Amino acid sequence: MLPSLPLALFALTLLHLSPAQVRAEPEAVVSATLQELRKGELFLDVDTLADRIAASFTVIEGGYRVSGSFGYLEPIRRLRERAGQVKELRFEQVVVRVYGASAIASYRYVKSWKDSGVRHTEEGWSSDVFELRDDGAWILVHRQRGK
Repeated sequence: MLPSLPLALFALTLLHLSPAQVRAEPEAVVSATLQELRKGELFLDVDTLADRIAASFTVIEGGYRVSGSFGYLEPIRRLRERAGQVKELRFEQVVVRVYGASAIASYRYVKSWKDSGVRHTEEGWSSDVFELRDDGAWILVHRQRGK
């Protein structure tokens, strides 16, 4: 019971603080958004991804460039329809830097998935560019992945 006392005091302190005093650091908010994107891709949850990706989203991967969120989301939607599964998706060595209303997250990723009975594995480095919307949400506007 003693370990929960500090937690209770902290919660009580938060009740007396205004929202401006509890404001999260931008790097933490971008990191949380990145994790939500990871979960969306892991569970093939296109709705979660669509809410966090700009309509003008561009991805460069494997020498190919895909422009527009539809071009990125549709293959994920189709994989889900084929009963494909992402078995693992890890983001490691994550570094987030915020520059005003823009942010860059760089990380190493490891992904394995199964599609039509065939296992696939991919790993490499990724750089994601985020933009701060007027409503305060960070959205993904660009992703570049390489080996």
